[in-house]
Order: sequence, then C-alpha cells, then structure tokens
Amino acid sequence: MTQLNKIVKGVLLAILIISIILVIYLVVFHNPGQDYTEFYIVDHNNNTTDFPINITQNSVEKIYIGITNQEHQDINYTIEIKKNNKTIFTDVKSLKDKENIQFPYYMDQTKNKGINQTINIELYKNDENNPYRTLFLRYNVI
Repeated sequence: MTQLNKIVKGVLLAILIISIILVIYLVVFHNPGQDYTEFYIVDHNNNTTDFPINITQNSVEKIYIGITNQEHQDINYTIEIKKNNKTIFTDVKSLKDKENIQFPYYMDQTKNKGINQTINIELYKNDENNPYRTLFLRYNVI
C-alpha cells in the first residue's frame, strides 16, 4: 500500500467516525422542533363543536381549558379570564415538558342579558407580563 492510500483511508475513516458522532448527537441530544404551548378550550364532550352559545340568565355553564407543554422545559403558567377587561378568574399551573392538563371553568357571569358577550382567556408563561396566548369565547345571555 502506498503512503497516499493510507492517508486517504485514514481521512475517510475519520470522516466516518465524525459522521456517526454527529448523527448520535442529533438524534439523542439535539432539541428538534419548535418550542410552543398548546392552549385550547373544549366543551363537555371534549370537542370544539358544542360550546355554550346561548346561556340562560343566572345559570352556570362549564367549559374545559387545556394546556400542553411542548416547550422542552418545565413551565409555570398563569391563566387569567377577563370579562370587560376585568379579571374574574386566575389560576397557576406548573407543567413538566410534554405534560398536558385539562381543568373545568364554570361560566357564572350570566347576570346581565345581552348578545355577543365575550370572555378572554389569557395564558402567561413563567413571570411574563404580556399574554403568551389568548382565547376568546363569545356567548349570548338570554
């Protein structure tokens, strides 16, 4: 074997070893995908098709608020529900990476009759001042 063949084989072997190490790093240690949080509301059937739209005055309706942490780290979430820019409900949930939670919220702000009433459901991550996600639910009190 000539000296040139030995050098070429050595370089190819080094490239092969480096490639294997990089593939292992990308598969095991690299954080693929984008960091995000799923934030949603569902009805009593765990669907998005049967939200309480027409609510009888002074009654209570139930919806479920869901959060799934896809941030690749543990996150503290604050949920604020507002009506007419006034906070009517606040809760704090701590979720580990890939953890999901659904919890009920009872809509009891039904004293005043009217159409197109809205509640804003805001999600805050950690101690941020601006909402990370916002959901809106319109309903009529009849």
